[in-house]
Amino acid sequence: MNPPRVAVVGAGITGLALAHRLSSRARAEGRALALTVFDAGTTPGGHARTTREHGYVVEAGPNGFLDRLPGPLALARELGLEAELIEASPASKRRFIVRGGRLRRVPDSPATFLTSDALSPLGKARLLLEPWASGPPAHEETVHEFSTRRIGLEAADMLVDAAVSGISAGDSRVLSLPAAFPLMAEMEQDHGSLLKAMFARRKQGLGPPRLFTLRGGMGDLAHAAARALGPSLQLGTPVVGLARGGEGWRLALEGGTHWDADEVLLALPAKGAARVTSGLDPTLSAALEATPFSSVAVVALAFRASDLPRPLAGYGYLVTQAEGMATLGVVWESTLFEGRAPAGHVLVRAILGGPRQPDVAERTPEETTLLARREFTAIMGVTAEPAHAWTFRWPGAIAQYTRGHVTRREQARALLTRHPGLALVGTSYDGVSFGSAIEAGRAEADRVFARMDARS
Repeated sequence: MNPPRVAVVGAGITGLALAHRLSSRARAEGRALALTVFDAGTTPGGHARTTREHGYVVEAGPNGFLDRLPGPLALARELGLEAELIEASPASKRRFIVRGGRLRRVPDSPATFLTSDALSPLGKARLLLEPWASGPPAHEETVHEFSTRRIGLEAADMLVDAAVSGISAGDSRVLSLPAAFPLMAEMEQDHGSLLKAMFARRKQGLGPPRLFTLRGGMGDLAHAAARALGPSLQLGTPVVGLARGGEGWRLALEGGTHWDADEVLLALPAKGAARVTSGLDPTLSAALEATPFSSVAVVALAFRASDLPRPLAGYGYLVTQAEGMATLGVVWESTLFEGRAPAGHVLVRAILGGPRQPDVAERTPEETTLLARREFTAIMGVTAEPAHAWTFRWPGAIAQYTRGHVTRREQARALLTRHPGLALVGTSYDGVSFGSAIEAGRAEADRVFARMDARS
């Protein structure tokens, strides 16, 4: 009997995690499996790319992952990278927002809540009334509506909206609470209050998640997974179409060649999956095309530490929407993780764009770098030229879980039942974080084996 033929389309971190789980579990269980991974690009990992130059470790995309989900740490260990894991410095607990052109510390304890000027006295008083806030409405709330109801308009604008922009490059006024931040909805449902839920979680030993990265950068995780796949990974090989072929599937590759498979796992952004399925099922393709995406640019700037008028003691800062800036946030990379910059130097990364300036990823690198420098200077007061600068542009980078996302996702999956052996997996559906991407890939691999067992 021929081994099952499985094709993974997409070698971003979701596709790599999926393929690695398939191949490693097949080996461990003595299963025969014909696995092939296709990607249009020439570099594995999608947004997980690292540049190492002049003694700096510069991330083009995600710079770490939280241990809230087990998948990322498990994948790193399985790939032999456990010794390369490093945790964020204790200083990362200090976080700031920009309000009124100034850095203001975000409260993270009762003491800092009293002294922080991130909120006005009235804003603080309203936040403390959260346990007595009204209950959820019958309709699907946006993140901003939920936050305003629970902690007040000022905290929703100054703290929550800024955090949402930093996490997903989105607008809290249009993102769906149950889709984008289901944990917040669950906390209210289970405890009737976010503050009560936080205290309950701490009693259970569920404190804030820890932040990890790899010593050589997040790109090392992608390259290690790619090496483990060996010749099963076909880079520079776009899949342009999909059709039924006999009892399985036929993938149309760019250049006119084909590839046959029993299972096809589309580890692509929803818009990419829409293009691949447009000839197979126009209704499914249209449902996938409906997912909106946000574009961002990442600008990394290196300075001599002596050129900065203040030490970078913290994680960095988020910019509130009222400031009218293109910058969503700035991470003080060399404070966050050791080894990111040579001695006597610092490295920061600015993330720009999102709904505030959607065209930022279409500008030239020079224009984007100048914009990032100008806005960084306005906040930090740095007048010196950067020693080095790097710019990365990511058009259509992050799926936006706007109101109705859960319904659209379930509709797409219902349409998918017409096509046994075809699956959708990735950050367009069940979570946009790096950890969610890995978790989704590993879970889909386990479902593949469950389907194989059911057939046999």
